[in-house]
Amino acid sequence: MLGVKPLPIGIGASSRWEDVNKDHMIGLRLLCPNGITGELEAPEGHKFIQLKAGGLDVGIGGAKGGHYQDAHIIGVVKNSNGDCLCRAWECRTRRLTTFEDNIFHMNYLHIGLLSLEVQGLKV
Repeated sequence: MLGVKPLPIGIGASSRWEDVNKDHMIGLRLLCPNGITGELEAPEGHKFIQLKAGGLDVGIGGAKGGHYQDAHIIGVVKNSNGDCLCRAWECRTRRLTTFEDNIFHMNYLHIGLLSLEVQGLKV
């Protein structure tokens, strides 16, 4: 249980991930549409990540195109090698999954290198 500890709950001028102050952050929650909550905890000093994976469908031959989202992902970076523990809400299957990956080459959904600047991470 996380208890009464600092969490990124939109306190401040912005709730955009790149604007949230992550100093002293020790927990992160992913609230899923079906009521399930994915949580990650880490000692202070560990770095959290948050991102969405998706794309743009161009709509060929009269088909309607548009943006789509595959997953909403949270994670905690465990070491300087970039290894991380992640939880993801998978939009199509409507399930919460847990996996281990690496921020320098994320295999999940073939994401690749994360933008360390947007994530607020320093190597």
